Order: sequence, then C-alpha cells, then structure tokens
Amino acid sequence: MRVFIILILALSLAALFALFPDVAERMMRISAFGWVFESKQGPFILILLLALGIFWLLRRILLALLAGPGQLWHVLRTGSKKRKETHLRDGLAEWLDMRGERGWKYFRKARGFLPEWGDGLLGFLPQSPADIPLPSEGDDALHVALGARLVTDPHAMPKADFSVRKAHLEAWLRVHPDAPLAMQRQVDLLEEAGDWDGLVAALERIWHRGGSSAARTAPRLAVAYSHLAASDTERSLEYMRKAHRLQPESPTLTLALGRTLLATDDVSGCRKLWLAHLERDERQAAHQACNDDQMNAQIAVELSVLLRDDALKFYRKFERRSDTKMTPALALLRASLAHAAELSGLAHENMQKLLDSNPSSQAWQMLGDWQAETGDWQAAAESYRQACIYTSNSADSHAG
Repeated sequence: MRVFIILILALSLAALFALFPDVAERMMRISAFGWVFESKQGPFILILLLALGIFWLLRRILLALLAGPGQLWHVLRTGSKKRKETHLRDGLAEWLDMRGERGWKYFRKARGFLPEWGDGLLGFLPQSPADIPLPSEGDDALHVALGARLVTDPHAMPKADFSVRKAHLEAWLRVHPDAPLAMQRQVDLLEEAGDWDGLVAALERIWHRGGSSAARTAPRLAVAYSHLAASDTERSLEYMRKAHRLQPESPTLTLALGRTLLATDDVSGCRKLWLAHLERDERQAAHQACNDDQMNAQIAVELSVLLRDDALKFYRKFERRSDTKMTPALALLRASLAHAAELSGLAHENMQKLLDSNPSSQAWQMLGDWQAETGDWQAAAESYRQACIYTSNSADSHAG
C-alpha cells in the first residue's frame, strides 16, 4: 500500500511538472555543512522519489535473502494478487461442485495468495480421501486435522481402509484432543469395529463433555450396552439394566431385559417390568404405537405365559377397562388371559375385536394356536397364513 501511494505521488508530480514547466525548471539551492547543492526543482524531486523506491526494493530483497531463497522468489514474483484471488475462487467453486480436477490446477496457480500453511490446506481438497497420505511427525496441526476429517468422512468415496482411517483419527485427536467432530468420528469407527467397551467409554466421554445431546447419545449407548450384555453372560443383567435405564420406553430393550431377568430366575421382576411397560401412560403409548406395536405385542405374548397361573385375576383387572383406552398390546394380553382362564367365548370375542381394529402377526399366531388346540385345522392354517403375511409386511416396512 505504501508503494502504491509513493507511485501515485510520483505520477502526480510528473503530471504537475509537465503542466507547469516553469516550476520544474526553477533552480533550488541546498546549503549544509559548507556544501552547496544546486539543481532544478523538478528533476530533484523525481530523483528523490526514485531513490526512495530503490531503497525500499533493496531492503525487501535483503530481508528475503536473509529469510531464504523461497521467500526471495515470493518477493520478486510479479503475479497479480487479483488474478491469484480469482484462481482461488474458481478452484474452490470447482472443488465444491466436484467438477474437473476438483480445483487442483487453480489452487496451484493461486499459490502465494494465502500463507504457506493455507496453500498446504488447499492441497488436500482435490485429492481422493483414500489417497491422502498419513501425517508425519512435525506436520502442521491444521494439515493433520483437515486430512483426517476428509479421510474419515462417512460419505467419502472411495472409502479408505479401516486401519488408515483409524491412524488418521488418532493423529487428529493427538493435535486436537477435544475436537467434538473427531470424537464423533471415533465413535463411528469403534461401532464399525464392534469395540463395544471402547464405544461406551467414548460415548460417555462425549456426553459428559457436552459434545452431544442426550437424545443423540442415549440410543447409541443403549445399543452398545446391549451388545456387551450379549457377549458377557456374567454381567448381562448389569449391562441390560444400564441400557434400559437410558431408554426405559423402548419395547425392544424392555423385552430383552425381561428375558435376561428370566434367565436369572427372577420371574417376579420380569412380570413387574413387563406389566409396568404395557400399562404406561396412555398418551405415551399412543404416541409410540406406530413404531413399537410389534415388540409390545411380543411382550404381551410372553407375559401371558408368566401370568397363566393367575390368569383369571389379571383378566378381571383388564376386563373393566374400556376398549378405547386399551393399547393393542394390552388387548392381546387380555384375550390371552381369557383363554388361559378357560373363558373361551370372551377370549374369541376380545381377539376378534383386536383383529378388526389392530391386527398383528402375534394376534393371528395366537388365534391359530387356539384353533389348533380344538382341532380346527383349516381355520388354524388360515390364521397362520395371515400371521405370515403380517410378519412379511412388518419386515418390509422396517427395511424401507
């Protein structure tokens, strides 16, 4: 900017002297220390400005020589700053749109517009994530972080090998230990590797540091505890309780915890758990019915077996409830209890109401079992066929 101002000043004075030659031709005298210097006014001023410009250029060259040959070349280059800015903008646009060489050629032409570390960052962008080299000792922290972010992107194509992504992520966490995105990517890798102990530790660390909300962390943490329960039979009940505590409204976890309680001969605890789940707040049950009817129905089927000895007692409890206030799972449980209490007429009546309003594979399966018990094989076959249809439809809806 200072050079630009001096240049404008010199051009202005040259134009002024051209318009007023008498001023430029006027003699001037400088006396100092016994010396007398005489010169024409115009050439003297222009020579003075030229000398200042030469002094500035020599000073820059000297500083560049002291800084190294690379900086000297940077100083002496005559490339246009505006042109480099245009190349940078075009390169970023090409990279964002994933066109052509993804900005590689433009980024090379834009070198020098950004600081050296900025040019290094731009060098990562055009590369395929699988081709980005592993960081080495002494690499800039920003280079390490950006390379790891690109390589561990879950949507990156083609995807780098697991070991390569893991090495990049470890390097990222070394230079930026508290990076929220790095910790999230670590969770993804641990889940992919099936390292459930490591996943639990990573999720809890993120949660405690406020890097993720409870709504996002709790489901994944519950899944991790469920896998730990399946792999460690000695601590399965402990892990399942932790998983259920994170998502007590989940019928999948409630069913799994109940089965784990049965495996430890805690029949009473399982009955209480499943009953409390099916009798939860009516409004909450209605909100979740669309997604969880199948699992709730399975809980009802398995709970009816545990309540068989007190079937009449529990049927009388549910009999007084209005059909409009019964969830499909409770209605299925009521019908099953009526059948177990040998109230076959009420059982078939309740089952028919349920099949008319909320049919499910469990309800058709149960009706088929009843019909098979009485030897009505043709009706039982039709009920089993309907159960298969609803099972297939349920599987298709979950896959979609």
